[in-house]
Amino acid sequence: MLVSEKHIQIIADYRETASAIPVILKDKGAIVELRNLRTGDYLINNSVLVERKSRDDFILSIIQDRLFAQCARLKKSGLHCLLLVEGNPYQTSHKIERNAIKGALLSVSLSWQVPIVYSSGPTDSADILLMAGEQLLKSNYKYLRRSDKSKSLKNKAVFFLQGLPGIGQKTAGALLERFGTPENVVLATEDELLCIEGLGKEKVKRIREFLRNRFHPETSS
Repeated sequence: MLVSEKHIQIIADYRETASAIPVILKDKGAIVELRNLRTGDYLINNSVLVERKSRDDFILSIIQDRLFAQCARLKKSGLHCLLLVEGNPYQTSHKIERNAIKGALLSVSLSWQVPIVYSSGPTDSADILLMAGEQLLKSNYKYLRRSDKSKSLKNKAVFFLQGLPGIGQKTAGALLERFGTPENVVLATEDELLCIEGLGKEKVKRIREFLRNRFHPETSS
């Protein structure tokens, strides 16, 4: 899978270089930056946080009681989360009952509400990450926003800013912290917006084009 547009931005944890996935992502057209991520292994367009585990690492995370703590950190991030399991977790050399694996998978998806996807290997994993990025660039980005059930004016402002193209909860919070009000964000210049971490030139350009776009009322035929 090749990237159709050049503004899928993926931050990869530097330890993922051993998997070769960051190199594969670059070869397929993504903009990749290596960092020390405190939570997760990949951050896609500053909106989706992905924890990648090989089948062996997944089993070890159950045995070593790491899995659910990692799920807790994913959920605490406030981003859309995904657990990517690479390989068949039922086919490893580790001694663990099949029901324990089933129970862990159910807990992740039901109790922690973290979706699980499976891949066959590094190339397949890269394709899944790119596909997630492609979906974020589609016009239905507004459906990715979390529902606004909070009475806090700050949370309502963050929710409002998530309506801008490619803006996730974390970036919306950073915008509000930098500019103080949603109005100041809307009136900010491209240069001012570029000061926000996670906002590249392409994303800022899309935001400004969206705000400048003139919408005409629909007329019935």
